[in-house]
Amino acid sequence: MFFPYPTSTVRIGVLKLALFDCLILFECKRTYSKLSSASCSMVSTANMVDSLAISSLIPCGVRKENRLNFEFKFRVIMLCGLSGAVCEVPVVNIKSGHVYEKRLIEEYLKTHGNLCPLSETLLAPEDLIPLKLSTVATGAAPPSKVTASIPSLLSSLQTEYDAHALEMFELKQHLQTTRRELSHALYQYDAACRVISRLNRDIEALKQSASSSNGTSDDPWVHVTAAVASRAKELAHYRKKERHVEELVKTPASLQVTTSQTFHQADKPGILTVDIKGERVVTGGNDRHAKIFNTSTGKIEHTLAGHAKKVQKVLFHPTADIVITGSADKSIKLWTAPIYEVAHTLTGHVGAVTGLAVHPTGSYLGSSSDDSSWALHDLGTGSLLQNVRAPEAKALLDFQFHPDGAIFATADSTVRIWDVATTKNVATFEGHTGTVNSIWFSENGYHLVSGGSDGLVKFWDLRKLKSVLELNVHAPVHAVHLEVGGTVLGVATDKVALYQESGKKNWDIVQTFENHKGQVTDVKLAHQLAFVVSTSLDRSLKVYA
Repeated sequence: MFFPYPTSTVRIGVLKLALFDCLILFECKRTYSKLSSASCSMVSTANMVDSLAISSLIPCGVRKENRLNFEFKFRVIMLCGLSGAVCEVPVVNIKSGHVYEKRLIEEYLKTHGNLCPLSETLLAPEDLIPLKLSTVATGAAPPSKVTASIPSLLSSLQTEYDAHALEMFELKQHLQTTRRELSHALYQYDAACRVISRLNRDIEALKQSASSSNGTSDDPWVHVTAAVASRAKELAHYRKKERHVEELVKTPASLQVTTSQTFHQADKPGILTVDIKGERVVTGGNDRHAKIFNTSTGKIEHTLAGHAKKVQKVLFHPTADIVITGSADKSIKLWTAPIYEVAHTLTGHVGAVTGLAVHPTGSYLGSSSDDSSWALHDLGTGSLLQNVRAPEAKALLDFQFHPDGAIFATADSTVRIWDVATTKNVATFEGHTGTVNSIWFSENGYHLVSGGSDGLVKFWDLRKLKSVLELNVHAPVHAVHLEVGGTVLGVATDKVALYQESGKKNWDIVQTFENHKGQVTDVKLAHQLAFVVSTSLDRSLKVYA
């Protein structure tokens, strides 16, 4: 810094104190008129504030005999944090250190609440401390009304100025907020444009890929739906032809218990499920095992051990020599002959497996779970094709394919009909007041039977989508099963009951078996009613022939 020559007043330094938002101007007046131009070496601002030593502010290069009569004067300028003008009556916020004009900050607190306009912290009037200065501040603020010759006019102008200062402060804040929002919106717009551009490129790439593949697709579900549609069309055409209903080998009334087996472990008693194929029977129990039993020889052929929890569903594959088991350990296992080792372990559910059914194509398996989902699996590869959640978060208790294979049903407290191709719920049957524990389609494909914990067995017409018959068995129904001909119905409650169709919309109970000592868990009717099997929590399998 250089001193201009000659002058009477020299501005040596400017100090801005962040704590008080003020400017301190140091002025030096000299009385010696013949001061040559020389550079000024300033001490640090901290030294100025701490010592204010006059000798440290004397320009360097001035001879000792010329260092005369330097008079220093401090002029402190306090700037208001609201208006930016020089404060007439400055006050400081003791919490944040900001300086305001007293009347402006008091007016702001009255209209905006007790918040500091700059730091946005709580500010009470008692937190404002007046600053006592010995010097007179000058600035751009209007002249004080004390010195005005027209007090009323000046008072009005002062009030307008205060309002204008407050408004300008709010406008500045709003402007900053708007700028931030605009910047954020521009970034979002730019990002959205980039995403749209990328998606358009992906769509074009997919279109080109589809056109180059000549309409073929690698999506396995496309092949599944094509196979399902073809098989459904074939079976529907066959069903429309008049078929000869095979006569029953035995009448329900002539059946009696011929075999009673208790071959599951006694420490975890209870057989939960059964299925029939020819003369063989497969059962699943609480002991985590499945057993294959031959009714003609009366012997156990195989024991299938591999599940970690109870086996809740068993199933013979209708055409292949495969046994399928579903367990509370959330897995499904495929056991293949001749030694029935595990070929695949199917996963996809996060809850216990409650229902199993093989699709009429023989290539796919449907399953339900108490995790509120159903799934479709590829039996050839063991892969999961679909896993869909039901509309309501209720445990699904059974799963059955329609004889055509184009639709299937699941059971919770209602019966839901689903389309295989779209995986959508296309119809819902409501009428049970409890859980629906078992469902079965008639072989002609026109009806579905459901049994519930409310003690009701309902016949649903799939063409009219309504219940056409209701049987009250006066006990919770655990399983229902229709003989292939569709004229005999087996119902498992605390006993086994056989119903036979005696006319249109009329079924009569024709046989009752009360041989089990525990709850009957499942019942199956062999083709042409050659025999009937039932299982129970008493650990027994009973054959009626």
